[in-house]
Amino acid sequence: MIDEFKLINRLIKSSGENHPDAKDVLLVPPGDDACLLSRIERPVITTDTQREDIHFKREWQTPEEIGLKAVTVTLSDLAASFAKPISLFINLGMPPYLSQKEAEEIYHGIGIGLKKYCCTLGGGNLSDTDKLSLDLFAIGEGRDDIFPLRSMAKPGDGLYCTGPLGLARAGLEALQQGNFSNQPLISFFKSPIARFDAAEILAKHKVCCVIDISDGLKGDARHIGEASKVSIELSIEKRHLHPDLVTFCSENRMDPQDLAMAGGEDYELLFSCPPEIFEQVIKDLPEAYPVGRCLPFNGEYVLAPPSTLSSFQHGKKGR
Repeated sequence: MIDEFKLINRLIKSSGENHPDAKDVLLVPPGDDACLLSRIERPVITTDTQREDIHFKREWQTPEEIGLKAVTVTLSDLAASFAKPISLFINLGMPPYLSQKEAEEIYHGIGIGLKKYCCTLGGGNLSDTDKLSLDLFAIGEGRDDIFPLRSMAKPGDGLYCTGPLGLARAGLEALQQGNFSNQPLISFFKSPIARFDAAEILAKHKVCCVIDISDGLKGDARHIGEASKVSIELSIEKRHLHPDLVTFCSENRMDPQDLAMAGGEDYELLFSCPPEIFEQVIKDLPEAYPVGRCLPFNGEYVLAPPSTLSSFQHGKKGR
């Protein structure tokens, strides 16, 4: 039987050690019925869920990788909001087949994520479930000068991305094929990075339309198109496709542009701004590149080359 209090105490201890300012952030730390955070001027709040066989598979990912990725994808929404991570709350659903060791390894991965993004643990809960699950609730602090919105794209803006696309989808394809030897690609699926570094640069240049790419380029571009009431014409030049993606697709008779467009779980930042602003952004963020342009709405939110792949769906089973 899993010792619930032992697990909670381990995570509390680990998170406190990992955050140098934890005592200043958590006025009342985990251990009571609720925690008390220090004053937050502009609280930014987001939630996420990770479900076994929907968002991850235990035969593909280690418990530590599951915990770390859960933290990363939740905090990525704060990056897309130009917010600084403050505290994370986690409810862990533990099935009967989860061992004490595996549960502790999940918590270890969570601790790695908290340390990486300098975020405290505010608290959480453990409960019995049929399948492994993590429900996460994150609190950040927004900037006082800008808060990016999906609804701020304008006709004439370019659409840009902060890094390579399609690598996580290729890694997922490799896992589904049972091709576990392609670890570089698989790592993009299993170990994404929340782009707080890029967010800081975009905020510096007052980029006001940003979204993190979790549903794939086409899916997230559509979110921007719908919110901003514009049509978005997508186009990725071959020179902007990652060499590992091109090689994988060549070996598997797939179109690398399809994977880059459909993608999913890249967690790069997708943003729109006037071309002259991008010319300033790219000086500080040379890996950024254009993926489309915003047009007056013509009845369709996204205009993209035909593809045999659908946009990524987090709720789709069989992954």
